[in-house]
Amino acid sequence: MLEPAKKPVVGVFRTRGRGAYIEALGGSVRGRVALSDASSYAKDGDIVRASITGAGPRGLIGRIEQVIGGESVAETATEAALVAYAIPARWPPSVDSAANAAPRQVVTADHAGRIDMRRLPLVTIDGPSARDFDDAVYAEAGGGGWRLVVAIADVAHYVAPGSALDAAAQERGTSVYFPERVIPMLPETLSNGICSLRPNEDRLALVCDMQVSRKGRIARYEFHEAVIRSQARLTYGEVEAFRCSGNGQPRGVAKSLGALFDAYGALRRAREARGALDFDAHEGTPELRGGEVTAIKPARRLESHRLIEEAMIAANICAAEFLEAQGRAGLHRVHEPPDPTKLAPLSQAFASVGAPLPGQQQISAKSLQEALSATGQRTDGWLFALLTLQSMQRAHYTPETKGHFALALDRYAHFTSPIRRYPDLTVHRAIKAVLHGQAESGDARQALAGAGTEASLAERRADDAARMVDAWLKCSFLAPRIGETFAATVAGVTEFGLFADLDGYFIQGLLHVSALGGDYFRHAPPFRLVGETTGVSYAIGDAIEVRLAGAQPELGRLDLELPEFGFRRRGHAAPRRHGGKRRRRR
Repeated sequence: MLEPAKKPVVGVFRTRGRGAYIEALGGSVRGRVALSDASSYAKDGDIVRASITGAGPRGLIGRIEQVIGGESVAETATEAALVAYAIPARWPPSVDSAANAAPRQVVTADHAGRIDMRRLPLVTIDGPSARDFDDAVYAEAGGGGWRLVVAIADVAHYVAPGSALDAAAQERGTSVYFPERVIPMLPETLSNGICSLRPNEDRLALVCDMQVSRKGRIARYEFHEAVIRSQARLTYGEVEAFRCSGNGQPRGVAKSLGALFDAYGALRRAREARGALDFDAHEGTPELRGGEVTAIKPARRLESHRLIEEAMIAANICAAEFLEAQGRAGLHRVHEPPDPTKLAPLSQAFASVGAPLPGQQQISAKSLQEALSATGQRTDGWLFALLTLQSMQRAHYTPETKGHFALALDRYAHFTSPIRRYPDLTVHRAIKAVLHGQAESGDARQALAGAGTEASLAERRADDAARMVDAWLKCSFLAPRIGETFAATVAGVTEFGLFADLDGYFIQGLLHVSALGGDYFRHAPPFRLVGETTGVSYAIGDAIEVRLAGAQPELGRLDLELPEFGFRRRGHAAPRRHGGKRRRRR
């Protein structure tokens, strides 16, 4: 990986008098970078890439190398994010050669030693725009519960350790998804071709064949190398329609879907019993036409989404248990308990609405889920989910078995997405090695520790880049509406102001304290600002009205103000008042 100082800087080119600077968008550098010489071809407001040439008394100094542009806002934002976060988007010649040499179809010789499961009515269930199909599922009633089959693309058959393809996949770590572009972990001849479980085509798979009890317990499981043939490429919407009507699918597929929903019901009840966290994120998706945003739609989580999620979790649990039972090193997906320093404000938030949490030593996913369920009927219930997410630590990959806090599991591994996640590929290799009776190398755990660290960093890089583009697109949609008034909800409180979530747009803007009127506002941690003279207070969850005062889409920034200083919060006859001494505004 590049050293931070050597990474390119991407930002907005600004001129001020005779000087010029770049306002960095993200990545390894934050804030402003002064320019050693004014660009002869960049103009104010351009998105540029620069290299760091040194440092001065006021910070870093750089030189413009490139103006980044595109034919649409989505293209420009994506290109900027790729450069800002140093995400590899082109394949080296060795990878192109290997990809071109990859087979285009499964041949009879590939069947050797594999179970033939081509008659089983497995189906893939994905979003409408998906092209890389990692997983196919099937279920049938029997044995006092259900047989649940999760077939995963056998990427390890085509990507050998130490090969050019493997090196490129490890460097990328994960596929990166943008609204109109995907940066795949593997070349498309594999990710969308021979590895993808496309309908009515023979494919090689690593199968987790489970028996799920009526209580949602995985009674037994086996892993097999197999040949499969997906019977249909279904979307979440199509499966949801089937759930509601029971129609629209061939008999074999329909029978399997019915059993899948029954098995899912048992798995979901078991999830609830153990107390795993489960809530819908407060998210919106930009809708694009020609690379421009035409609307922001709320993200919908259907029962068909939950079905696939539970099936994948079940297979991942089995993968972790299998490796542990075999004494085999593998990358585990670890999610550690919340940071204790972040639990105190979270506890205050829940206590304020009559849903207290236990003490920090007794905190569990189950106690958090119970508190979240108690706020579920509130119109601002999504805020408590957001605060809970903000208190969580990031999950990461490690050879150590430390459990998964949010899922309330003692062990967990990612097994189900080897086309788009490198850790899953390493888990496949470990399982296949056991199935083939291959010995484990002595330095396997140490090598996996390094791979886990790199994969965790790559995942964060992908998340940050996707978040940057999402905010850019949403702000670009709202930028033409400067001066308009919006309903909003206070979603964050700091010493310097309020973060207000614009209702229906799923993006936050800053309402600076200087825009709150002539009073001096004191921060009353964790979630309130109080005016010392007027006693007016603003707290998280308050419904307010704001005017859009400015927008900087490239920075994902919206500046808000009150329609007038003497405003009243929606639904309140008068502002809250608290005692306090007059204090000079600072």
